[in-house]
Amino acid sequence: MTNFTKLMMLISTLVLVIGGGFSFYLTYQANQPVALTHADENGIAIEAFDAVAYHSSGAAQKGVRNFQVTWAGSIWYFSNLENRQTFSSDPEKYVPQFGGYDPFGMAMNGVSQPATPELWEINDGKLYLFYSGKTRKLWQENFQENLINANIQWTRVKQKIQYKTEMEKE
Repeated sequence: MTNFTKLMMLISTLVLVIGGGFSFYLTYQANQPVALTHADENGIAIEAFDAVAYHSSGAAQKGVRNFQVTWAGSIWYFSNLENRQTFSSDPEKYVPQFGGYDPFGMAMNGVSQPATPELWEINDGKLYLFYSGKTRKLWQENFQENLINANIQWTRVKQKIQYKTEMEKE
């Protein structure tokens, strides 16, 4: 075998290995369980941060176990009784958009990337949590178009979750 043939075989092998690995990764990502609200293994939403505090205090504050509510299949923690009661009266007003998943990932292709509660913004009274500073910057650069795309993708994701839930019942 010539050196050129060996090189071509090596490149072909690398392409197959890398391509196969990438394909496996995409398949793995597609099969990750996604819920309507991102929660940890204990069912605690948004890493126990107080969803109301973003709105009322303008800060990301951790909630405490003493002030919790179960809503939409997840446990929500609050920093005080007043915030817990405020949330209970109108949860939809305070929960992060797109189930607490990164809105930019949702806008790009419906990726349900868990967000970091410390990276957030409120726009038009709605809370958005971001995976990284970069995704927050990209989201803000083209907010209106990203919002439209994220809403379309989120509707699709919710339909898939609902379908999967119904199929598991049968």
